Amino acid sequence: MSDLKDNGDLAIRFKTNIKSGDSIFTDLNGHTIQHHKFKTKLHTQGNFFPMPSTAFIQDSSTRLSILGSEPHGVASLEEGWIEVVIDRRTTHDDRRGLGEGITDNIPTPAHLRILVEARSESQADSKSYLVEYPSLASHWSLQSLLHPAFALSGSLTKGNRLATSVQLMRPLPCDEELVNLRHFDNQTCQLIRRKLGFTCAIDISTSCSYQDMSLEELFSEDVSLYNHPFSPFHNKTDSRTDFKAMEFSSHYLTFNRH
Repeated sequence: MSDLKDNGDLAIRFKTNIKSGDSIFTDLNGHTIQHHKFKTKLHTQGNFFPMPSTAFIQDSSTRLSILGSEPHGVASLEEGWIEVVIDRRTTHDDRRGLGEGITDNIPTPAHLRILVEARSESQADSKSYLVEYPSLASHWSLQSLLHPAFALSGSLTKGNRLATSVQLMRPLPCDEELVNLRHFDNQTCQLIRRKLGFTCAIDISTSCSYQDMSLEELFSEDVSLYNHPFSPFHNKTDSRTDFKAMEFSSHYLTFNRH
């Protein structure tokens, strides 16, 4: 807990020896990564950028990532620095679109996770300066932060019945995210997946499976799959997991239950 006075900002600053120059990277709605540069002609507030969930600085050997379960403002005002705004309070309009002061602050949890990774330029793409991606470990850590497991309990009363369960025989490849498995009825559900884009400049120490597989292999029951693309321009009929990085995949599953 912190007692933030009027007309003040509360931020966390990390000072490192990373030779990051004037660059900082932030995510765009948790999907893509944007590259920002410090501009000396702008005021301090002009060099802060939104961080929906991820921000990092890096050099040829090290990357420092800040992962958050809540959106924050972030900046790199000096080389090797990264600072995250936790809260702010002002009694007057700052002419940033709100139209009034910020005086109704309430206690809000802020969960941040710091990830330091060794980076190898030799394994990076020759055009990596144009676009960057999080590491697989960063993806996994962020997912556990954004979607923690909750244990729910309840009691069965007369008239209630257990919903039909869906059992997976094997996990998805480690570069895929299960976005949703939505039930429509006892025999039909929709499976939505996302293929993660990750950098090759950071190794992972654990074993990881990337091989393509048929979706029927995931389930313990006999299923029929029907492609349900988000766009008519992506109308594939096969059920393999060979969609490209940064893409989403949607299928209808029908369980052949008798």
